[in-house]
Amino acid sequence: MSLPRTLSMSVIAATIAFTMSSLPAQAATLSPPVVADAYSVMLTASQAQALGVKKHYLAEFSVASATKGTPHAPWFCDLTGGNGIAGQGAGSLLTSTFADISGDWIFAVDQTIHWYANEQSAKKAYNATVKQVKSCVGQQMGDSSEVSGETTYSVPTILTNGTKKAKDGDQFLWINSKTIDSDATATVSDDEYQTVRTFGNFIQFLEIESEGLDATPFTKKQIATLDKMTDSLGDAWQAKFM
Repeated sequence: MSLPRTLSMSVIAATIAFTMSSLPAQAATLSPPVVADAYSVMLTASQAQALGVKKHYLAEFSVASATKGTPHAPWFCDLTGGNGIAGQGAGSLLTSTFADISGDWIFAVDQTIHWYANEQSAKKAYNATVKQVKSCVGQQMGDSSEVSGETTYSVPTILTNGTKKAKDGDQFLWINSKTIDSDATATVSDDEYQTVRTFGNFIQFLEIESEGLDATPFTKKQIATLDKMTDSLGDAWQAKFM
């Protein structure tokens, strides 16, 4: 199932009905025209396909605001013992997701913009993120698992993180989670690669995930493509809203 790139205003209005009902002071005012502008510069089907999403895919564009806190805190990595590292989310979020489901595994790409009330709030959240992602390192036994009969198998992963710069000098963080020991007949593989970039009132999260039985690991080309999109999508957002 594919989603047309052009949404009717009735669909946009339905999407943001919850958002407009009770906007918190710390959240951006996401009016229908603002959402339409945001939609025009979010992750597209062709970009998702360049990363590996197939011709027939599932697509979702969503908007959410919370009266307190955030509708969804960004998640960076799973650690041993079911613990994990999460960031400080904004009061308003916009997300564009594309995914294909083939047999026993899922491949998905998503872009999420956390829209903070002001630049200071975004900078504070990003500075905290810089410190937090440093904990996403080493071999871990996260909470990912697959049940086979009566036995639950944990999935060991290796976590790495760092900082990169685009050709134009824009800097971003990256976090990589890679399954390192998985029996494809019994356990689930779960590879994730995420980038984090900030500008103005915003933090952009861009992620690819390959999960399931015998899921395909990422190639160097996929990671390089996501890195380039981290810059191009962020630049498009800046041109529209800054």
